[in-house]
Amino acid sequence: MKLMKLRATLWLLLLISTPAVCPGAGASPPIRQTSTSWQLDLPDHPVSRRISLRSEFKGKQTFGTLIGPGCIRRIWVTGNFISRKDILRIYFDGETIPSVEAPLPDFFGLMHNLTQPGKNYQINSPFLSVKPKLGMTCYLPMPFAKGARIEVESPEGSIVYMMVDWHDYPGQQLKEKMRFRARWRRESPVADFADDFIMLDAAGPGRLIGFVYAVDMLESRHKMRWSHGGADNIYIDGLGDQPSFLRGIGGEDTFGASHGGADYVPQTFLYSDMPYYIQKDAKGERQKLVGYRFFAKDEVHFNESLHIRFGARAHDISSTAYWYSEEPVRPYFKMPPVKQRLPQTKILRGEYDLPLPDSGSWWLAGPFAKVESLPMRDGKFNPKKSFLDRAWKKRDSIRGFVEFNHVLRPKASNANSPTLDGWAVAYCKLEAQSEMTAEFRLAWDDHLILKLNDDPTVDLGSQPYIRTRTLKVKLLKGTNKLQVWLSNQVGVTRGAWNFAFRATAPNSRIILPRSE
Repeated sequence: MKLMKLRATLWLLLLISTPAVCPGAGASPPIRQTSTSWQLDLPDHPVSRRISLRSEFKGKQTFGTLIGPGCIRRIWVTGNFISRKDILRIYFDGETIPSVEAPLPDFFGLMHNLTQPGKNYQINSPFLSVKPKLGMTCYLPMPFAKGARIEVESPEGSIVYMMVDWHDYPGQQLKEKMRFRARWRRESPVADFADDFIMLDAAGPGRLIGFVYAVDMLESRHKMRWSHGGADNIYIDGLGDQPSFLRGIGGEDTFGASHGGADYVPQTFLYSDMPYYIQKDAKGERQKLVGYRFFAKDEVHFNESLHIRFGARAHDISSTAYWYSEEPVRPYFKMPPVKQRLPQTKILRGEYDLPLPDSGSWWLAGPFAKVESLPMRDGKFNPKKSFLDRAWKKRDSIRGFVEFNHVLRPKASNANSPTLDGWAVAYCKLEAQSEMTAEFRLAWDDHLILKLNDDPTVDLGSQPYIRTRTLKVKLLKGTNKLQVWLSNQVGVTRGAWNFAFRATAPNSRIILPRSE
């Protein structure tokens, strides 16, 4: 009897100490459901693989040729003599244009060529990691269907250690169409308080992952604060059905910092932060900094296009942008020679920038106190003649967006992202092959009014933030003249002053606006 009681007691203790198991609790969830997979549709049963290699080389060196279907899960790099001179390229599925092209350290978020072991700053995020003595890791998943090739080009020679951990899917099918993309760009000095620093241009559909942004101040903060040239300006689907525009307040706010960041203590957090922030002089008049921002919890999707610029003053600025897209990379920046990759060298807008997709052009003028009638002597528009003492300025559309803030800015100052009040007008011509009923799709915030040819003015009203509206219009055969007036207030989108425009013919052909 005592033995039976002892056994019963032991069984009771075992039941109490054993955790309850719900059906499926011990099963690993599909990879696509994890928080670091960016909603990628990946097979459920991966086989883990690894490539690890040390190479002392000069010129181009292939570090891995992976056979698909698969997905790169982690890339770790360290070495000797690594610098911004070295270029990382990654190709997927037989591409001739690399999906990834960036200086090796900059790809991992290590900017300003701060690659001397023991002197580099550190990053601790779920996506990028930089440790003391130059241990650099990327955890962003990179799927491929047929294959992947990882290449490093070192023009002067270096020693590189690399580990690539990836998932192989033998006998399975990769349904995911998105591919990982990354691009680097540098400009020094940026045109002061002008049309912003170009960070990214991509065709959709896709998703924005994030970016790393680096500033080396060339002027005193008392004269030219880095943070008060503006912030992130994200143009989404300008020629699509539902355009959107995301605008920040100040540069430091993009990275979760505040109040100018002039005395910011460098730190590194999960999704956004500024891991590097130093005073370049004893008085603290010039800073050198790096910020990163990942859109993991506030996803940014795009269907037709994505374009990102960052408000900037005349400093040395560079960035690395990361995104997923179905369409191959359309290069918008050509990798400059070694000298112009390095800090303290000049590289101006246009030297290595490639043309952006053509989405039309307009004449812009303003600001005005109210909407006025354009003088049309003999039915002709003369951009050489000022309108109410305001000169006309020609600007290309930005993926379907017309941006007044790039030409109607106040005098550059240390005010917090200043903007002008009033009305501005955009003028263009629309060429129709025949008389037709076309569709105009406009998206805007504030108050928008348009006038087509000699038709009555159409007041589309005010909106608190950018929303879309479509309307049917009669186009004459030949040249049609369009005016779009838009007011500007600081508002809930912090001084956004742009609209997105698309004109569509009955045969679904887009009619591009032309300034000439």
